[in-house]
Amino acid sequence: MATTVVLLLILLHLLVAKATAAAQRQLPVARPRCRDRCGNITVPYPFGIGAGCYRDEAGANSLRFELECDDGRSPPRLVDANQKNQLADLSLDAGEARAYLNATRHCYNSTGGFAGRNTNKAYMTLLGTPFLFSSTKSRLVALGCPNLGYFVHGDGYYVSGCMSVCRPSQEAMPGPCTGIGCCQSEIPPGLHFFEPTIRNFPRGGEDFSFYSNSTPCRYVFLVDKEWFSYTDRVFLNRTDDFDVPVVLDWAIRNVGNCSAARQNTTDFACRGGARSDCFDVANGPGYRCNCSQGYEGNPYLDNGCIDIDECEHKENYSCYGVCTNTIGSYTCQCPPGTSGDVKVKSGCRPDDKFTLALKVVTGNFLKTTSP
Repeated sequence: MATTVVLLLILLHLLVAKATAAAQRQLPVARPRCRDRCGNITVPYPFGIGAGCYRDEAGANSLRFELECDDGRSPPRLVDANQKNQLADLSLDAGEARAYLNATRHCYNSTGGFAGRNTNKAYMTLLGTPFLFSSTKSRLVALGCPNLGYFVHGDGYYVSGCMSVCRPSQEAMPGPCTGIGCCQSEIPPGLHFFEPTIRNFPRGGEDFSFYSNSTPCRYVFLVDKEWFSYTDRVFLNRTDDFDVPVVLDWAIRNVGNCSAARQNTTDFACRGGARSDCFDVANGPGYRCNCSQGYEGNPYLDNGCIDIDECEHKENYSCYGVCTNTIGSYTCQCPPGTSGDVKVKSGCRPDDKFTLALKVVTGNFLKTTSP
């Protein structure tokens, strides 16, 4: 009976120790005592909800990392505090966010006369925020025909656009969104303003081929290129309003790059010291941080990068022998009495003791017989 009690106490101690270790391994996300979620969206520092919970910059190029969460909606709604743009996702590792825009719509009757448009906000400004429209993951799309869709920046000048023409269905050419009923164009980096425009083409006497198989409504929108897939006429012939996701890049942008940022250690956003790295971003000025190899967590928090115990994540750090965690790394060795490739399954094989003994005997024999 006493032995059973002792075993139970030992088991309980091991379970408590394991639970404590798991709690200690919880990776930091937000500042202490700050909210780290809005609905199902994680809010990592340098972003934050509430005073003292977000990166607070000073100076002429300061940006607001403050977010607001409207818990009165279902689901709760996360917006940037400066421009009130709704965010649907926010990634620390990728340096990206996802927002939603209402596609701009113009509709026309059978004679080409204007028949209506959407009245929802279709433009988006990112001024005063750390966001820019992603030039690598977003595309401008003009849907429906005939349609010249383009957008302008804050000064009203053309930025990017394309033209979508009509073609009889029996003459339709293959290819997704390549100019027949739908077109798309790339956007340049560094953009913080998007205002779309649809240009209509009045019907003429000899341009029947231009209008053949025309659509009642035409759209123009900025969209995540991985989300938009033009594969059927159902999408082309729609007449309703809809929202589309757009990818945003974020960075620390109050200075141009890491070299300039390191000049001010107080304001430098990479707070992990030797455990964090700084790298310049490609979209606009600025920089971002990540935890150095062998560490994980939030590099924007003081002591936010924590050592990875590679031995507990063998699915990512292969080791088929004796694994020993070290600060920032790990060692992996074949068990005693074996040797081989420890990073390969069944790579450690028992040492051939007979062969080793034979080598020793042979070596001694050669020594005694040599002149």
